[in-house]
Amino acid sequence: MTVTGKVKRIVWVRDGGCCTICRERVFIEGNEDQLAEFRGEVAHIVALQPDGPRGESPMPTKQRNHENNLMLLCLDHHAEIDTNVERYTVAYLHELMNQHATWLAERLRFEKPWVTKIFNFYYLNIPRLLVQAAFAGMRMDMSKYGEIVAIHELGWELNALMHGFKELLQKIEVKAIPLEQALKLGDGARGVFVSFNQQFRTKNINMPDSLDGYRHALRGNIKTDPQIYAKIGQHRVTLIVDPRWITTVTAFVHFRPSGGRGNFAGVGLVNSIDALSVNVTPLVIGLPSNPFLVAFYEEA
Repeated sequence: MTVTGKVKRIVWVRDGGCCTICRERVFIEGNEDQLAEFRGEVAHIVALQPDGPRGESPMPTKQRNHENNLMLLCLDHHAEIDTNVERYTVAYLHELMNQHATWLAERLRFEKPWVTKIFNFYYLNIPRLLVQAAFAGMRMDMSKYGEIVAIHELGWELNALMHGFKELLQKIEVKAIPLEQALKLGDGARGVFVSFNQQFRTKNINMPDSLDGYRHALRGNIKTDPQIYAKIGQHRVTLIVDPRWITTVTAFVHFRPSGGRGNFAGVGLVNSIDALSVNVTPLVIGLPSNPFLVAFYEEA
């Protein structure tokens, strides 16, 4: 008897897509060498089999596969709890689950549906958006687009793609904390979705001159990778911009504004935060709403 797909989805959503112990997001983005993948596992507290970790328990088999006996873990922590059962007792794992639930509740207290209107998408992080759709039990068929190296190369099909993601965002109702408010959470902001609508500086955002250039645009070097960034209080907030997900040639122009500053709105995920720097993975970046655009589109 195995854990059903339904129960696994319940655990993934309940635990916020994060490892219950380290709270790292358990999704790995793909690149030119490997596909994107989920790197988390739904782990038993009391093992399914009596000879498994913490398996010597009167708990019935049916209850062992219940979500109350399951937790979402990264691969490293799943291995750790099963090889160090003296430390990771049933009581301690339930305590960690309760602490994780409290952490998520604190996030949810500040989170609200992201309602910023974006009239033009400059950037759509397709792998991340598809993951969010999966968490919400939704699916977007991307097979007709084939391998996407740079979405602005899709031509007329790009219009349908952007329309599809606009509808998807409305349906999945991404919840996010305003960026400045999230920074007040300190280390608790790691793994949080944040919304932004402000001025950023831009750096190193150029249109690659070949498909291979798109695949190797990111080198993992904060000094040279394409990005937008802003100083908020004592923090330098950096959003790395992967050229593969910039939507149009015009969008590349907007990422190279006169004076090196531009206004951008969107939503992203906090990957890391310390006393001075914050790294955010953007999901969506676009032209923010303003009274003229609102009036124009409402009249249309």
